Amino acid sequence: MEGDLRERTQDLVKMILETAGYEIECADEPFDLSGVGEDDGIVVLISDNPAEIDRFNRRTFRLKREDGVQECRKVLVTFSGSDAPDCTVWGEEEIAGYAGKAAVAGIFGRRIRLGGGPEAQPARAPPGLEVESEISILHLPVRISEKNASIIAGTRGPVRCRFVPYWCCHCTSTGSRTVANHRVSFEADRWGGLNAINGTTMDMKVSDAVDTGMSENCEVLAPKIRREDAEEQAVAATIDSLTQRVRIKHEEGDTISYQEETIKPDRKDITAETMLIYVPVWEIEGRDRIVEVNAYTGEILAMPMDEGVEVF
Repeated sequence: MEGDLRERTQDLVKMILETAGYEIECADEPFDLSGVGEDDGIVVLISDNPAEIDRFNRRTFRLKREDGVQECRKVLVTFSGSDAPDCTVWGEEEIAGYAGKAAVAGIFGRRIRLGGGPEAQPARAPPGLEVESEISILHLPVRISEKNASIIAGTRGPVRCRFVPYWCCHCTSTGSRTVANHRVSFEADRWGGLNAINGTTMDMKVSDAVDTGMSENCEVLAPKIRREDAEEQAVAATIDSLTQRVRIKHEEGDTISYQEETIKPDRKDITAETMLIYVPVWEIEGRDRIVEVNAYTGEILAMPMDEGVEVF
């Protein structure tokens, strides 16, 4: 689902859920919206991507309250007709119906009722949302051991594993342009990762990632760069890499001249799909410095995740 369509859908669904009495927060991964009502919790994914839908369908999210833990209701909003048997699925028809009811309810200050959800269970205290999953987040595998990371870092001390969010973007470019007798093709298929905290880049593909379990001692960092911003950077980089300077020869009688022209692909001919993937990083706290080592590639990070980390 394209970025603008996803954002507009998110705004509309947020309005519907707020009219139904939920306190809504926006998120990036593994869902777009989370909400807490008087009696239950809800998480919403807005996507037409089969891989995202499958992961969301298989996950379990829970709402933690003082009187216990309750499973959240999962709502998938999709316009592709995808099936998700463990979710409540909203398509165009459902969105249109709820949006109309929400608009009328807003006039009279009423709430709407959402159908198709699980039985509500009472709660006696203001809730706090805690997400728990039966499977791990999508991440690159740990290839460098803790011991080898210390050797690479050149220092000894306490070691901890952190999972750093990266936006993995797949850009596909099509089309071509002809100038004089020169035809320039813009056919390309490119993958890459953008660090969702500090903006550094890394080579990666979704196929490199795994869903294996992680230790409870690992820390999972939250993204700071928005999906839309990362996607636009990836598209801009693709356009820049495909831009070419063509030298065109002109002959008029005995006169020969040359003209240089810059040719680049059109933005509308480039599609982008972006997904959040976590990269494991070993953080080694030495006596006088802290070093971070990529646990997938073995490289020392050129830019630290935190201000207190030093790179030598």
